Amino acid sequence: MRSATVLPLHSGRAPRWLFTRMVMLGGKISQAIIDEYGADELLSRLADSNWFQALACALGYDWHSSGVTTVTMGAIKMALKESKDLVVAGGKGNAGTNTPADIEAGAERLSMLGTAPKFIEYSRLSAKVDAAMIYDNISIYQHSFIFSRSGKWAVIQQGMEQNGTMAVRFQWLSDFVGEDFALEPHSGLEASTKEGRKTIDLTYDSNTWARHGLVDALEEVHQTTGIAARMVRRYPERHEIVPALDITKKGAEALKRAYELDPKDYKELLLVKGVGRKTIKSLALVASLIYNKELAERDPVLYAYNVGGKDGIPYRISKKHYDELIESLSLTIDRANIESKEKAGALKRLGNSIAHGANS
Repeated sequence: MRSATVLPLHSGRAPRWLFTRMVMLGGKISQAIIDEYGADELLSRLADSNWFQALACALGYDWHSSGVTTVTMGAIKMALKESKDLVVAGGKGNAGTNTPADIEAGAERLSMLGTAPKFIEYSRLSAKVDAAMIYDNISIYQHSFIFSRSGKWAVIQQGMEQNGTMAVRFQWLSDFVGEDFALEPHSGLEASTKEGRKTIDLTYDSNTWARHGLVDALEEVHQTTGIAARMVRRYPERHEIVPALDITKKGAEALKRAYELDPKDYKELLLVKGVGRKTIKSLALVASLIYNKELAERDPVLYAYNVGGKDGIPYRISKKHYDELIESLSLTIDRANIESKEKAGALKRLGNSIAHGANS
């Protein structure tokens, strides 16, 4: 059974100064994961609803709005546009309609042209399944298709109900897709609604009977089936973050440890310009996102405390702090020489120190 997360609809968009920095920081995080674990691992994490939410929070976007999907995927696509390991095709609006061309160009970049027709078919099928087989009259307006050299792929797409009261993020991972493309393919299913309505998921295994007679069965399914995907996280409509409600006790302890880290304990990082207590805190949060994904999967909201949020929640973003974090992370994960490898080791210890409470 897939997870579903209810999110409120918020207006607004990422200002250019923030989006530019999201591209840079998102690119550093993505490349660090690829270098350490491989492209398939990054692809799998992007298909994980909680880790994806944590990434968006760490990049400074609104901690729980429906815009998280489009803006974060736009930033990651731009960051990886020249990657030789992973391709991000499609996007919001017109960019989504260009997915086939993006797939062909990306397959050529990865020297796997023979796979393009298959990926284009998967892209189209996934969009059709989510548009036609999730009962709520969903219209897909954002579609991203991601693939790696191994042939592994993921889909992150978002749709809006025709009356505009809810948005739904669908996340697919090829590992979960069998011969029946419409049978429980999602790695994560998230919903945004102002009315608290339930979504009837006709791809759910027990609803197989309905998929065979979709048009005739819709009304009966609405009356008899109820919600098919289990609700595991419901974000509130309020804008502020209430730690006691939105972050687990372990997550709060991890955040406290991050604030208390002493830069003097990480001598490998002291020569990096701008590394003070505030930067160390952010480096620790980013390191846990890279090296300890369990914390991100469990507590995505705590990553909103990395650089703040575009709406000033939990605090207003400082461009100076954001730039210092990007510069420090860039120098820390640079693999060009032995010194930087030692810095990368320090970054791992930072992540471990907050994720597991290990002594530095």
